[in-house]
Amino acid sequence: MSSDERSSPRSMIGRVAAVLGAFNGERPVLGVNDIARQAGLAKSVTSRIVSELVAVDFLERADHGVRVGIRLFELGELAQRSKELRQLALAAMADLRQATGTTVQLSVLKGADQVYVEILRGRDAEMVIRSRVGGRVPAYATAGGKAVLAHSSDELVALAIPEAFELLGPGTVPDEAGLRRQLELVRTNGYAHEIEESNPGVECVACPILRADGTPIAAISVSGPAGRADMLQYAPAVRITALGLNRRIRANSVFSSL
Repeated sequence: MSSDERSSPRSMIGRVAAVLGAFNGERPVLGVNDIARQAGLAKSVTSRIVSELVAVDFLERADHGVRVGIRLFELGELAQRSKELRQLALAAMADLRQATGTTVQLSVLKGADQVYVEILRGRDAEMVIRSRVGGRVPAYATAGGKAVLAHSSDELVALAIPEAFELLGPGTVPDEAGLRRQLELVRTNGYAHEIEESNPGVECVACPILRADGTPIAAISVSGPAGRADMLQYAPAVRITALGLNRRIRANSVFSSL
C-alpha cells in the first residue's frame, strides 16, 4: 500500500465513488487533476483508479480527459427499469398483501441470483426472512428464482446451477436433477413452491411475470412461516396478481428487454 493510500481514510469503494461523483451534467469530461481535486484524493491514487475504471468501461477516454463510460449507462438503464417495474407492481403487491396478510416480494433474475426489487412485509413481519431490497439469494433455492428459471433459456438455467448446492435451509434442493424436476413442476402447476429452502422456517409461493413471448421478466411471491398456514392456498391469488401484472407490463415498452 502506498503512502498516498495510507494517508486516506476512505475505503477503496469510497474512493471509486468519489471519482465517479466528480462528474455531472456541467462537467461531463474531466482530467485527472480535476477529478483528484473534486474527489479530494491524491493525483497518483486518482490516476490509478481512473485507469482501472477505463479498463472495465466505467469510464472512457475523451479529448482532454475522461468521461462516463458505456457500462455505467447500462447499469443506469437497469436501475431505471427496476424502478419502473417496482412502480407498476406496487399497488398490486399491496392488494396481495391485504388479501393474504403475508409478506409480498418482487424479484428479478440477475446471473445466478434472484434479486429483490421490492418487499412489503406482512402480518408476520417478525418472522426472520433473509430477503431485503437489493439483496440476493441463489435462484435455485427460492420460489421466485424457480418461477423465473422455469421459463428461462437453457443457458440461463445452466448459469444458475452451482458446482455445489449450498444448504440455505433444511429443505434446500440438493442437486441439479432435483432442481430440474422442480422446474418442470413449476411449468405444470403455473407456480413455484418452496418450504425452508432459502430460509429456515419460511415457506413461499411464487409466479412468474412474463413477456408476450413467454420469457420471464420477474417473479412475485408471498412468504409466511412454514407449517403455520397452508401457503398453497394463496397460489391462486398470486397467480391472478401475476396475470394482471403481465398485462400492465406488456403494455409498457421499457420492459421489452428487461
